[in-house]
Amino acid sequence: MSGQPIAPPPGWYPAKGDPPGTQRYWNGSGWEGGPRPVPGVAPGDAFPLADLSRRLGARLIDVLIWLVAAIVLDRFLVLLSFEGFGPWSTLLTGAAIVGYESYLVGTRGATVGKRALGLAVVKDDGSPVDWIAAIRRAALLAGLVVLSLVPWLWILSLVAVPLLVLAGILMIYADDRQQTPWDKIGRTLVVMR
Repeated sequence: MSGQPIAPPPGWYPAKGDPPGTQRYWNGSGWEGGPRPVPGVAPGDAFPLADLSRRLGARLIDVLIWLVAAIVLDRFLVLLSFEGFGPWSTLLTGAAIVGYESYLVGTRGATVGKRALGLAVVKDDGSPVDWIAAIRRAALLAGLVVLSLVPWLWILSLVAVPLLVLAGILMIYADDRQQTPWDKIGRTLVVMR
């Protein structure tokens, strides 16, 4: 025997230097990925809840990405002889936004904006977010897209978007878990990583 310690088998373990209540995947020879909350541990114990300024900053980054995508998509549709900023553009842009949110949150645990500001989305029990939670979380966006396509109801979406943003901000202050409407629907939390 060489006297070297025996490495544990692959699995999820607490890693030295990581926050309490978190774990990483050990592949048998090294750590993979970053720390994740241990299922069943209160998220505030593993990672602190995200503050309003970072959440708004992350959303601003994501909205800028959406805006660029919408302009590129609209120009592409104009080239294909569709009307610019018409129903096709709205539907495809809305689908792209819902897809962006669902895919990145469901597979990476955060959108580009959230990752840039050190935030992550987890289930409200502290476990990693999955596709189901990510899709539920994006349901409000999908609803607003559909609402904006219905004749005369698109005016309601002009009122609904600012009201949802305001409700989200107020709920971050009023809710002890800082859950916004989309967090409540998705049963998720936004935490610091």
